[in-house]
Amino acid sequence: MQNQTMQNLMMLIGRALLAGMMFWSGYGRLMSFASIHNYVADWGVPAWIKPILVVWEIGAGLLLLTGFHTRGAALALGLFCILSGFFVHLHDDDVLQLIDFMKNMALTGGFLYVAACGAGSYSLDARFALKKAATAAA
Repeated sequence: MQNQTMQNLMMLIGRALLAGMMFWSGYGRLMSFASIHNYVADWGVPAWIKPILVVWEIGAGLLLLTGFHTRGAALALGLFCILSGFFVHLHDDDVLQLIDFMKNMALTGGFLYVAACGAGSYSLDARFALKKAATAAA
């Protein structure tokens, strides 16, 4: 029983750390919305995508943090990291961008792990699943 509790606690902490990274990034984009135009435009990304990026990062980050629709949120964030990694950060001549690319690939690995294993017991997914099971049994 103690092992299960520790596993669920580590799953919660892992989700919070992954979500925090994405939420912070999206929040930063939101707070500097005007200034990211040049950064995004430098990589050939159309300006109309900026609001989608902000909602994608913040929204899926909050879903991951709360453990609500966790697998879908994790897959969405993994896809985000892959796309931004290849379209924005993969440049052989810039070591810092290459480091960001590798960070994105590592984050994708974490998101795939969450998508495969789920949110754990400390999540809204687990809470609603228990309510559904109790309603179905009655």
